[in-house]
Amino acid sequence: MRPRLLPACLLFVLTCGPVRRAVAQAAAPLPPRDTAYAVHNLFRERRFKGMREAGYGMAGLTGTGFELAHGQTGAWVLLGLIGAVPTALGTRQYFRYSPEREGGMVRQYEQGWPLPPGIRRRLRARHFKALAVPQ
Repeated sequence: MRPRLLPACLLFVLTCGPVRRAVAQAAAPLPPRDTAYAVHNLFRERRFKGMREAGYGMAGLTGTGFELAHGQTGAWVLLGLIGAVPTALGTRQYFRYSPEREGGMVRQYEQGWPLPPGIRRRLRARHFKALAVPQ
């Protein structure tokens, strides 16, 4: 009985191994790993960061407004600059990575045009995976 057990186990492993791998691959499809998907993720990530920075700057400008409203004029210029710089940079980044620009770039890419060097340079491996950034 023992001499037949080893070939039977070997036959089982050789025939069932590839079948299980094929079933596992079919059951869990991989996310699309194409460049258009990565461009969507890059633009979404950069828009979110731009909104966040603009929000921080607006909070600083609001604080400056409260400072002026209460008659404390000592540091309003410095606080205004501290609030205005992130607001301007965040707003610039948000519009630089706007949904309209993203759509146009993806459309051109799907028509066969290459991506601009600046966008191609910013694409990283994480952009080809699913992001956990809210829209």
